[in-house]
Amino acid sequence: MKKLVLLIIAFAGFLPLSSIAQSYKEWKDHDVVRFYKKVDLDSYSLDKEGEEIEEIYTPTKIDDGQYKVEVTKVSSKLYQIRGTNIYMYFRYSPYLYTYDEGILEVSYNYGTFYEKP
Repeated sequence: MKKLVLLIIAFAGFLPLSSIAQSYKEWKDHDVVRFYKKVDLDSYSLDKEGEEIEEIYTPTKIDDGQYKVEVTKVSSKLYQIRGTNIYMYFRYSPYLYTYDEGILEVSYNYGTFYEKP
């Protein structure tokens, strides 16, 4: 009888937790079409119009997997993965804020960023 009571209490305690917990797959998602790394250039580097530039972004590969990340906005579609030299280029402007958190799923060098609510 004690085991049954303990089992009921344990199960009842688990229900609210499971109803509150939300799978990140249910969060708002954003398509990542390419990953880049930033390369700092030597002083006096120029673009084709003769304007001085300090950096360029070159395509890079990311290992497949799931990553918990924070983002920092660079432009409307380009966001840095905070604490790294990796940048995500989104298909559409995701309207994220600096230090927004989420889960990044990468597969075949494409990704989906799930924005934490």
